[in-house]
Parts: sequence; structure tokens; C-alpha cells
Amino acid sequence: MLLCFFYHVTVCVYACEDPSKHFALFAQHVAMIRQDPAWMLSHITVFVERNLGFEAEHHYRELRHMENLDFYYDAQSERHGILTTNEVKHSMVAITNAMLKEGRVSIVDRLVSRDPALLRARLKEQLQVYSYQFKKAHNVFGRDAVALSGKIGGMKDDIVICLQLGILFSTPSRPR
Repeated sequence: MLLCFFYHVTVCVYACEDPSKHFALFAQHVAMIRQDPAWMLSHITVFVERNLGFEAEHHYRELRHMENLDFYYDAQSERHGILTTNEVKHSMVAITNAMLKEGRVSIVDRLVSRDPALLRARLKEQLQVYSYQFKKAHNVFGRDAVALSGKIGGMKDDIVICLQLGILFSTPSRPR
């Protein structure tokens, strides 16, 4: 599961096997962000990737009490979270690619993380692998498939998805 939140920053929090530990980790991470005077009083919007389950609703229910914290609500589906369909992924890639080419994406020197060096290394690794994956149809009646993914050989793409969600939802033309 992927959890993304930002206020002029993008933050990724990985899920734990035990949901109660995950929610505690989330609260701890927000507290770490709030230690910085620049972000102490900032409003944080949380974007939870919503795929198959009710991850976003669980996060909203467990963490909505936190001060200056809001959860993205998709009015069309009447649910919390971002459904990362192929259309959403293509939009994220197009905007991220354009912004990277224009030099408009930067990673702050002081990352809020238990292990900033490892986070940087994982982001770089995932950016290098995240790409279009093509699959040939099984027979003449099937369709060839294309998907955006970094899940190759057991790798993950959570940090790249998080970065792209931050870019997509901080783009002025994107409705909130």
C-alpha cells in the first residue's frame, strides 16, 4: 500500500503488516515533519493510493483526528483515496516527465525519513526501472497489453508512484 501526503513536499510512508503499527508510524512521521519550523503549522493533505481494498477509508477513520490533516476525497467515486487507473498513471507519467525535462522537480537535501540515504537510493533505483511494460496477447483473439510499472523482478514502485501523485496533485490545472 502507498500513502502519499504533501504540502509543497511529497512524502511516502510504507505500510506495515500490522495496521496499528502502520498508523503509529504515520503519526510519528507527521510529528517528524512538524518538528521543522517551516512545516510546523502547515496543512497536510493525505493521498492514499486506492486499488482493491478500503485502505484510504481505513486511514481516514484511524487518522482523521490529527490536527491540520486532511484526506483527499474523490467526489466522483464518493470515496477517499486515489484510484490509480492506467489513465491516472499515464497522466502522472506525462506531467512528471515534462517537469523532469524542465528541471522543475527537486528532492530536498534534508529528507524526513528514518534513513534518508536509503530513501534516496530507492527513489533513484525505482526511477530507473519504472517504465512501460508490454505483454503480447496469448493468442490471436487476445489483445496486447501495456502497463506502467516498476514491479520487475520483485522490485517495488511505491516511491515513484508517491512522487508522481505529489506532482500530479500539485499541478495547478489539476482539480482538488
